[in-house]
Amino acid sequence: MSKTLNHGFVEPVLKTLNVPVQDLTYGRELIPISSAEKILRSEPYVHSEFKIPFPYNGNTNKFIYYQTWFLPTANVIRDIDIVFIHGLNDYGGRFAEVCIPILEQGFRIIAPDLPGFGRSSGLHAYFTDTQELIDAVHFVINHVKEQNALTNKHTKTILYGESLGGMIVLTYAIKHPETFEAFNALCPLVHVSPESRPPKVAEMVAKVLIKTPLGRLPLVAAHRGKFSSDPMIEQDFDDDPMTYSGNLRCSTGLALQSNIEWLGANLKEIKKPFLVQHGLNDRATDCKGSKDLYEQAQTPANEKSILLYEGCEHIMLRDPVAGNKVFKDSLDWFVSMDAKLKS
Repeated sequence: MSKTLNHGFVEPVLKTLNVPVQDLTYGRELIPISSAEKILRSEPYVHSEFKIPFPYNGNTNKFIYYQTWFLPTANVIRDIDIVFIHGLNDYGGRFAEVCIPILEQGFRIIAPDLPGFGRSSGLHAYFTDTQELIDAVHFVINHVKEQNALTNKHTKTILYGESLGGMIVLTYAIKHPETFEAFNALCPLVHVSPESRPPKVAEMVAKVLIKTPLGRLPLVAAHRGKFSSDPMIEQDFDDDPMTYSGNLRCSTGLALQSNIEWLGANLKEIKKPFLVQHGLNDRATDCKGSKDLYEQAQTPANEKSILLYEGCEHIMLRDPVAGNKVFKDSLDWFVSMDAKLKS
């Protein structure tokens, strides 16, 4: 409660008085790295991390944190970067728990923390416009290319996003198609499942609050408790000190709704090769959104695929029913895209 009061009431007042926030990550930057991340920071893996300035809307204090992971001893070295975009309330580093098979196939992984998440700057899980997230991904991809140029390295880029990250990938594919080759979206947020849709009255209250400094307030539970039928999956998420376990903030929820509406009207603008995957038991994002993507995208029929999984819920890569199959299908698709991009 004290944090809610401070973030929702005290900080907005201090901001109007031009009093700066002392820790731009609100303590997240000081959280020790996870055991899974430690593994990828030791031999035989090669790890790099960057904190790059992100002057969104002229704010010179913002920054984006991202990591890269690579396995130079892999049997095949592929000139492809997999840029993983995490979901809502998550962070890029948690992908370290499941990503080793991708590294063993010779791909390099780029794992950014979106603004307001992980070790990037911003109040936890708070944003007022998803364009900030799109721009952050663009900044990271451009920075990776600049770093590659320093060593005369030329790589292709595949975007890989889940849930919110899937929505960001789709939006990015429309706005910046020239910067990457293909994408894989897991349970993308194109439609909200009926079980997770906030009450209309909550949306009405949020629309009033965002006109005041109170847009930061966490208002509704939204998709909390609807990730998986296995309670340990959500418990593991909540136990990670780097994730966000609170209610959806007013401004964040309305920004997501705005992007959902925009994306629904613009799916036909997508033309890049892609694989979309969705669980048929997803109670957070409706699989109808993935079906709409597949049907409406102008990507040639032989360059787009959709895979739907019986019994699979929202946290696809950790799903007790289909998780292994979901991950293997993604990995097989990455390998097939490598072959296609070389031909």
